[in-house]
Amino acid sequence: MSDYTEAVSLADTKVGDRWVGISAITATINGETPGPALTRVRMTFRLGQTEMVLDSDDDEIVIDDEDSWEASIAARDDFLPRAGKWSWNMEFFASGYSSPWTLYAGTLRVWDDVD
Repeated sequence: MSDYTEAVSLADTKVGDRWVGISAITATINGETPGPALTRVRMTFRLGQTEMVLDSDDDEIVIDDEDSWEASIAARDDFLPRAGKWSWNMEFFASGYSSPWTLYAGTLRVWDDVD
């Protein structure tokens, strides 16, 4: 079975810098908006054993339109704590389903800040 997750590139950032967030996320499956309403979005970043999770259940991701599966992540000062190539994925949960669809994934490079 092939991986249906779409690879997405996010812009690099530096340790300690404000992360710009993601102004618009529109999830589709095979080019179509899924039928059931979007109930949750979770984005997980990993570097080795270090993990950071942004979750709409914790108000870190905003579901802007549950019917058209649109969401956003505001800019944030408190972001990834160390330099490296972080892997990430984004999971979408739909009304009536207990398991997510992992639709987007990629890497995010975090650079050391220059003193």
